Amino acid sequence: MSNNGGNVIAKDKKKAKEFPHLFVLLLAMIVVAGILTYVVPAGQFERSINETTGREAINPQSFQYVDKTPVGPFELLKSVVEGLIQAANISVLIFVAYAALHLVQKTGAMDASISWMVKKTKQNPNASNVAIVITMVVFAVWASTGTLSFEEIIAFIPIFCTLSIALGYDPLVALGMSYIPVGIGFASATVNPFSIGVAQEIAELPLFSGLKLRITVLVVMITLTIIYILAYAKKIKKDPSKSLVADLDFTAFKLDENEMDTPFTKERKATLIVLFIGIAIMIVGLIKLHWYINEISAVFLGIAIFTGLVNKWRPNKVANIFVEGLSGAALPALTVGLARGILVVISKGNILDTIIYGAATVLNQMSLYASGVGMLIFQTLLNFFIPSGSGQAATAMPIMVPLADLIGMNRQVAVLAFQFGDGFSNLIWPTSFVLIACSMAKVPVNKYYKWFLPLFFISFIIQVLFIILAIKIGYGPF
Repeated sequence: MSNNGGNVIAKDKKKAKEFPHLFVLLLAMIVVAGILTYVVPAGQFERSINETTGREAINPQSFQYVDKTPVGPFELLKSVVEGLIQAANISVLIFVAYAALHLVQKTGAMDASISWMVKKTKQNPNASNVAIVITMVVFAVWASTGTLSFEEIIAFIPIFCTLSIALGYDPLVALGMSYIPVGIGFASATVNPFSIGVAQEIAELPLFSGLKLRITVLVVMITLTIIYILAYAKKIKKDPSKSLVADLDFTAFKLDENEMDTPFTKERKATLIVLFIGIAIMIVGLIKLHWYINEISAVFLGIAIFTGLVNKWRPNKVANIFVEGLSGAALPALTVGLARGILVVISKGNILDTIIYGAATVLNQMSLYASGVGMLIFQTLLNFFIPSGSGQAATAMPIMVPLADLIGMNRQVAVLAFQFGDGFSNLIWPTSFVLIACSMAKVPVNKYYKWFLPLFFISFIIQVLFIILAIKIGYGPF
């Protein structure tokens, strides 16, 4: 008897279990955003440019409903294109950074480095845990200053995946070593000028005031994250079948026996020196010269050129390898633009201000502690629509500050709620860099959420406790 019927059923079950492609998810969100423009009333706040700061600010007393501007099917398609155009600078950074690091990898410098580290950990098994902890702490502290963000770290995710697998872990641990601590650090915002700096400026608070509490937040949150990541890493190293991605093929990240014996030649050492000099230039530029995406892209391009020079490669060889790297960056680079399309639709439909106004009206009717938690929830949800820290501060703080004054809440607490809501939710919302990080690590989004959401919910409870504590102790400007 033929078993074709059974094969067909098995294939159908496999299709039913298949998780939607990133592009399918994002396009579905764009369609939902378009439907909302027909359902949610359109409204607008008046906006003006602050002459002192040069930033656009909302007049919180100026909200008014306006005629609906629903976004139709053809406008939805245009919004996808416009989102790609608006996110062009980030997409270019991803293309250039990925291609530059692909060049570095092709020299064998990364293989030699990882081989050396793996041999060291075999001599001392605890060394891998120490390496994970040190890496996470460095990235978290660095990101808390605002000079290391997702834009800079995502290009390095494949390297961390290769290292993680070589050490006996999986790509989720790689994300835990790189992407996650950057998000935790950025959210803790010790002296982050792009989030806490803008918010405190709008709230008319001394710049970076309240630092002691934010340092405490950073210590608590990174400690929690380290415990969570190490527990998962220990579990899957003991039994690889317990990895949430054990059923997936990560051959592309694995080093074969020959690669594990890659020697450290002088060219490879020179390549690493070029890479570290490039990173140092980025750090100085971000801190001292206020660089942003375009300048970082230029540094990565310089890394690519000098990598070719120190390895004495012909220009054509450098160009061909660079193009190989560009092809690998297509998915994450285009994902940025598609995610931006959601924001384009919401802006065209004039529904974002309506959502903000409705939330502020609800918060105004709550008790002090409930309002603090409500602000946190509101800022967390708002971050889906406005993933930019400075953009969210400029949009929400002009409303949250007078609301805080009205209910007798210290403005610093309103800033803290913004800081938490803007920062930690970057690690869950698809309009941030979640989808890009997952595509870089070749991890399905549903697997990422299954792995990370328990940590996020624990951290959210801690955020609530910090908000309550801040209100209780009268957390003020200093």
